[in-house]
Formats: sequence, structure tokens, C-alpha cells
Amino acid sequence: MPESTQTVGDYEFLGIVDKPKAGVTYKVRNLTTGEFVVLRALPGASYSDPESLERFLREIKIHARLSHPNIVAFHDAFQLDGRLVMTAEFVEGTTLAELCSRGPIPSQQAIQVGCDVLAALEEAHALGVVHRGITAEHVIVQQNGESKLGGFGLAKPASDVSLTRAGAVVGDVGYMSPEQVEGVAALDPRSDLYSVGVLLFYALTGKWALSGANGFDVMLAHVKTPPPRPSSLNPGIELELERIILTALAKKPDERFPGATEFRTALGALIDARQSVNPAAPVDGILGPQAPQLFAQAESAAPRKILYVLGFILVAIILFFLGKR
Repeated sequence: MPESTQTVGDYEFLGIVDKPKAGVTYKVRNLTTGEFVVLRALPGASYSDPESLERFLREIKIHARLSHPNIVAFHDAFQLDGRLVMTAEFVEGTTLAELCSRGPIPSQQAIQVGCDVLAALEEAHALGVVHRGITAEHVIVQQNGESKLGGFGLAKPASDVSLTRAGAVVGDVGYMSPEQVEGVAALDPRSDLYSVGVLLFYALTGKWALSGANGFDVMLAHVKTPPPRPSSLNPGIELELERIILTALAKKPDERFPGATEFRTALGALIDARQSVNPAAPVDGILGPQAPQLFAQAESAAPRKILYVLGFILVAIILFFLGKR
């Protein structure tokens, strides 16, 4: 596949979006429809590796089954220039990783992202699919505030223990559930909920829930070390939100939320509670970074308006008495 602008078949390659181990992802334009899509190609070397080929085919089959507003939409899979490729929706937006690289994001925005990711997982889990690869890089936040989940390269049916040997570690070490670290072959959906807990912790504090000097230390921490209280890193995090995050980060799956629906409901109740306390309050992030300046300008303009009105009344009174004379 090309590295720069070039046409292959019906697609114009515009640049590289990502370079995961499972194949380069490109931004391309369909010359027939004019539509921008992302195209991922199986690396040539992977054709001689039956396991890599099977993983790619499994991802295609799983992604094709998923249809939800908060999941990056699958388009097609076919041969292009002698390579197996898959195409999917090109989502305009910013990855959560990019947003968090600037520091913690507003709590209301983080909660909304969490709700969107959990809504996507409800769809996947209902079909028996465990994502296994949730990271901030795989969450795209759009301009309208809604988020979409992608990165289904590691996804698999919960009942499928093929391609994952007992004791094999699969996933991003920063987001791994304790059972992922321990190499449990048949992970259940609660493993994804732990990863969402890590995601929220990172979004709200700008720090990892668990860290270490190297990948092994981080994995060991997931299994043995209690995470710090998020409020110790960001005092603005309220107690109920902290409780929700720490529940998701419980070491034992049975101590987490039973499913994505219950997790999302808990976050949604927090949004409802905030709005009931102060329904007129603007939602974090909705007015954008210029909101404080706009309010300041409005406040500074108020005294001037009062003076203008008083001056107008005074002139009217003077003219009235002059007319009497």
C-alpha cells in the first residue's frame, strides 16, 4: 500500500491514520462515491502467518455485525492490489488520547465520553463480543460532543478461546484488567468495564490509574495494587463519580458493575443529579473555551447600559420642562 497520495483501484490514498501491529490504517477517498473512509490493509508478511490472517478475518466478521451510533461503522472487505483490506467510516474528530494530552478534560465531558463508550459496549456485549482493546486512542470525540469507539482488532466472542492460549497476555498494558494480565482465555464483558474505568481515570486526572517503571510492573500493579483515589489527583472530582470509577476498577470482576448498562446508568444518574440541582447551569465544555470571556464582557457591559438609560431619562425630563416654558 502507498505511503502518500496515490491512486490504487477505486481509492485515492491521502495519508496514514495509524500504524498498529495488525496493519496500517489509511485515510482514503472512494473515487466512485467521493466519500472519505479509512482503509486498513493486512501486512504482506501476515499472509504467511495463519494466526495473523485469522485474527484479521475475525475482526472483519465481528465489526460487520456491529451497528450502533457510538461504534465506528464497518463498510466493506475485499482484495485491493493483491492485499486483503477492510474499509470503515472516517470519523471527523479528535481522539480522546489527543484531548487528554493537554491535561484532564472537564468532568461533564469525561462522563459523556464514558456513557458513549459504554453504549457501544452494550451493543458489542449483547452480541457476545468482548472488545479487549479499549484505549484512549480508539475513542474519537466529534465536534458535536458525541464519541465513537473503534479498534476492534482484538475483539472476540466471549465464548471463543481459540487464538488466545491460557496464560497469553493480550491488550494494552495501561488498560488491562487483572484477568487479562493473568492470561484468562475466556474473558467476559466485565474486563471491558475495567478498561473503561482506566479510561475515565485518565480523562479526569491526566494520570494512569496504575503505573510502573516498565510494562511488567504496570501489569503487576493491575493485579495487586489498589488504584489511588482520583480526587487525590484532581480535587474537583466529586465523591459519587470517584465511587463509580473505583467500582469499575475493582480487582475482582464480581465487585465491578454487572454490565455496561449498569455502569452507564450510574454515570447517567450523576448527570441527571447535576442538572436537577442547577438546571440553568451550562454543561462543561458546551460553550467552549471563550465562555468565561463572554460572561465577563456581559458583566462589564451591564453598568454602561444602566448609565445610558439614566442619561436618556434625564435628557427627556429636561426637554419636558423646557417645553413647558
